This record gives sequence, C-alpha cells and structure tokens, in this order.
Amino acid sequence: MSKKISQSNQNSIDAMKLKEQETADASILFQKRKRQKKQSKRSTQKQTEESATPLGKKFSLFMHFWGKKLLLAFVILLLGFGIGQYVASTINLSQNNKTVAIRVGESPEHIDYDLLAAINFLKYSFERNGFKVDGISYIGNLYPEELNKAEINVFVRGFAQFFDLRMNKDKLNMFYVHRYANFYAEEFQNFDLYLSSQRKIVDAVTTGVTFNFLPQGFVPHEPLKPQKYAYDILYIYEYYNPIYYSYMNQNHRLKVYGGSKFASLSEDEKRDELAKAKVVVYEMGNSGADDETYVPYAVWDLISYGRPVVTNQKLLLSTYFQNNVWLFDNVENMILATNRALNTSDEIREKKALQARTVLYDFFDTNVSIMQKIDNLISNN
Repeated sequence: MSKKISQSNQNSIDAMKLKEQETADASILFQKRKRQKKQSKRSTQKQTEESATPLGKKFSLFMHFWGKKLLLAFVILLLGFGIGQYVASTINLSQNNKTVAIRVGESPEHIDYDLLAAINFLKYSFERNGFKVDGISYIGNLYPEELNKAEINVFVRGFAQFFDLRMNKDKLNMFYVHRYANFYAEEFQNFDLYLSSQRKIVDAVTTGVTFNFLPQGFVPHEPLKPQKYAYDILYIYEYYNPIYYSYMNQNHRLKVYGGSKFASLSEDEKRDELAKAKVVVYEMGNSGADDETYVPYAVWDLISYGRPVVTNQKLLLSTYFQNNVWLFDNVENMILATNRALNTSDEIREKKALQARTVLYDFFDTNVSIMQKIDNLISNN
C-alpha cells in the first residue's frame, strides 16, 4: 500500500516537471517569435526607407517626428475652442441680451440734419458701450418684425407729438425728446427712462416723470480733404434766411440745402457735398427751450468732418473753439462772418477747421455716463 502511494506520488511529480518544461518551452518559443517579428518589421521599414525617393523619405521622417505633435496640437486647439464657447455662453459674452431698437416718431422725409445727427449719436453711444443696435424704424412702420426681439426700445420724439404704446412691457423702454416743444401728459406713459439733450426740458416737464440729461456728443468721422472746390458756400439751414441767400448769391458760388433735404442724402453724397465747399454755413432755428446754450448735433457733426464752419453764436462754441469757427448773432454778422471765412487763405482756413476738430475730440469725446444707468436698469429688469 505504501509502495503504491509512493509510486503514485512519483508519477505526479514527473507530470508536474513535464508541464513546467512544456510551459518553459512555450515561453521560449513565444519570445523567439516576438524577436523574429520585431526584426522582420525593422527589415521592412529599412527596405521601405531605402526604396523611397529623397522627397518621400523626407516626408516619412517628417511625419514620423511631427505627426504626433501636430495631432496633439489639433486636439488642444479643438478643446480650447470648445471650452471658449462654453465660457462665452456661461458669462454671456454674446450681446444678445443687450440689443436695441431705435423707433423714431417722424417719417424719414421730415427728419432734419440735427435730428439725424442726434439719432446717429444715440446709436453710436449704445454701440460704443457694447450694445448691438438691431435697426432704426420710423413712423408708419414703427414695429418691423426684425426689431421685435430687441431688449431695449428707444422711442425718439422729434418735432411732433408722439403718442404710442410700449411694444413689449417685458422689455426696457426709453423715451428721448430731441427739441423743446409743446408736450402732452399722454406722451409720457409707462416708460422706464426719459432722456433729453436740452437741460431745460429736464425741468420743464411737470407730468410726474423724471427726465435724465443726455450730454451732447458726436460720431467720429475721418476728416475730409477737398481736392477742388465746387462751391464757395454750402448753406444748410433749419429756417431759410432769404436776406442772407439773396446777398451771398450775388457774388459767390452758393449751394443750398434745407436741413431735411441734406439729411436725406446718403453718407457718400453728404461727404462729397461737404468736401466741395470752401465753408459750410449752418443756420440754427429759433425753437427750443435751450436756444441760448443748445448747440445742434449737426454742428458737432460738421466739425467732426473737419470742415470750416460758420454758425450761430453760442457760448460753448466761442469758449472752446474761439477763432477756429466763425460765429454770428444776426443776419448782418452772418454775412460778415461768412466773408471773413472766405477771405482767409485756403490753407489757413482748412488748418483752422482741423484745429476745431482736434478741440472737439479733446474736450467733447466723452463716453455718455447715462449708459451705466441703462446697464443697471437692464440688470434689475
């Protein structure tokens, strides 16, 4: 019995040794085949490189060295773009929540140069502060579909009474009064903010609403450089002065525009007309609560173009621009001021116009503080 057990144990030991030997042989065979495969791959790669043309060999080496780096750079760029898009949407960098529709209570043919310049300044002020102006609409088509999604509606009251309802009570609605006139309480209903560029309007309205003063400014323009003068005088008026026209038209080349007619020109047409004139005479009207201090936006616009300007006497103009603009306070002085400007040599006159433009940019190119208030209203709306 003991001998059988011993024989059985010996057989088990022999079987285990045989299995270990088989495993070792299999491992040796696997390693041998692995080495052969690696050697074969190297041989194939060497043959490929040897058989390649010089250009092909260079490309192969280039891809071998740079391929992984280029792939890694592409992955990083893709990840960066995705993260950037996510961050932008998270912190609301897109300005979709700051879109503006400007709605004017006048038809385009009734808008004069001063009102047009004021509207353009409103648009510029919003855009300068990160808002996106979707468009400008006018009476008769005040609510075009493309402006319906605007977060801010700016209603511009021109010269006529402007009775209208808010387009959307969930949006921010503003009411801008351009020039002083007769007001009716029904015009001032349900708006979130009231603006005017004439200080006396701020105090004149007694309907229980608070007006905010919108400081005047201008839209920057490239200075015009006239090549050849076609007119001595480009006369733009708010109210036509027949005495001035009759006298100046006798001895000078004169081109005349009413404010509305000049406002109807395209930007290129306007620049062309301004560049053709030796001097631009802008005659202000007498309406408005602030006529003794109010300077029309049109005058700022003309100075911004770098044109020689003859216009009405205003303390603000005489204080800042001194003899770089020509000023008058009656029709006789209007004729004298125009002649003084024309009798100045072309070189000096153009130089004075550019000096006036420099003063404009140095002292009046200020960001409108009211925009911060609008931003706060949006945040709290």
